Amino acid sequence: MGRKKKRDPPPSFATSGDWHTHYVVMFDDLLNSPAYVSLSASAKEAYTILLQEYKGPYTGPKVICPYATFEAKGMRTGTLPRALMELEIFGFITYESGGLGHRPSIYHFSGEWKKIQTEKELEETKGKFKQELDKKKAAQAYKKAVS
Repeated sequence: MGRKKKRDPPPSFATSGDWHTHYVVMFDDLLNSPAYVSLSASAKEAYTILLQEYKGPYTGPKVICPYATFEAKGMRTGTLPRALMELEIFGFITYESGGLGHRPSIYHFSGEWKKIQTEKELEETKGKFKQELDKKKAAQAYKKAVS
């Protein structure tokens, strides 16, 4: 039987745990894409958390991630819906179900963000996101006025 291979000590940024097996892969085509660059910081954080929660073959293409997980990882619940909507509109995720009846939210990763290549496509997507935000604000204002 062979010896166990001695591992190098963890780098200075890895302070605990088995840093060899717990990681999130983000390739250059994603990080340099116009869609990813234009995301807000909270959307990037939510996307990273979703990547952390992806369990590969154990959950199939689904990412099961309740709001409590986002909260436990430092996201505020006030910014989370906007961040998730931004990720969905920019084509990073799709939303399946959850949230009501104490069921965790289920997400799927999407490659639609790759279709945003030109400045015109980026501006159209930003406009669509702004329209959705305006709809949401109008609905909240109406709800406040009615009650």
